[in-house]
Amino acid sequence: MKHEMISPNEHYPFKLFSFTSRNPDRLISTHWHESAELLYCLKGNLEVRFPQVTYLLEPGDTLFINSNMIHSSRSPLPNEVFVMQFPLHFLQEMTQEQYNEHFLFNLIPLKQKDHRIQQMLDQIFDDYQKDTLAANLLVKSRTLALLALLVEEYRIPLASQKSIKSLKHLERLKQVNEYVQKNYHQPLKLEQVAEVFNYDPAYFSRFFKKYMGISFSEYVNTVRLEKAYYQLRDTDMTVLAIAMANGFFSVKSFYNVFKKNYNLSPQQYRKKYFH
Repeated sequence: MKHEMISPNEHYPFKLFSFTSRNPDRLISTHWHESAELLYCLKGNLEVRFPQVTYLLEPGDTLFINSNMIHSSRSPLPNEVFVMQFPLHFLQEMTQEQYNEHFLFNLIPLKQKDHRIQQMLDQIFDDYQKDTLAANLLVKSRTLALLALLVEEYRIPLASQKSIKSLKHLERLKQVNEYVQKNYHQPLKLEQVAEVFNYDPAYFSRFFKKYMGISFSEYVNTVRLEKAYYQLRDTDMTVLAIAMANGFFSVKSFYNVFKKNYNLSPQQYRKKYFH
């Protein structure tokens, strides 16, 4: 789990961008950020996984990821996704300090799409691409209109006690994550990490799976796999060298984890997408 810091665009009090994934099954490992995030799928598919539920976004689908929600994503098909990231302090200022104190947003993919939201996001995306003074002002005004619609029809009450408890777990998971990020290239046994953080191994295993949505060993492999992915893409290192550099300790274990996640061997994936 990475704690991702969000920096607004130059002309806005929030961050806008679009991304495309041309490689099927590209993984974005488990992470969280204080900022909230709205995803709008323009083309292809995007799978977003939370600890308790997974959503598959198709063209026209929207998903609002509330502040401090642990999530990961992958691209089953090549895609294009428009992203709006709202700093927590911006949302609180716009909602009279009520967002994340009294309510959250519940905007998820539905069979019956809300065409008002689609129309607003299409307009925001078009104006964002123009990048003129007038277009920038329209982006800001349309974004406020979008937030007004979300407040009116897509807010759900927040139990403050649950929020406080969740933040406590996030802080501990952040510490575990930092430890894994520093030591992913070493042997990392659950029992060893549990001892570092003064947990009983069985309790630590249940705690991690409950709040992260995946087992500890799966998470460690995800971190290793993400590091290996970039080396496979950006370097001429051999598959053996990449495996050794990222804690797999054998080509076979790297091969098995890679193929499980990407449906191709590392050699096949490199040849197909990176050459």
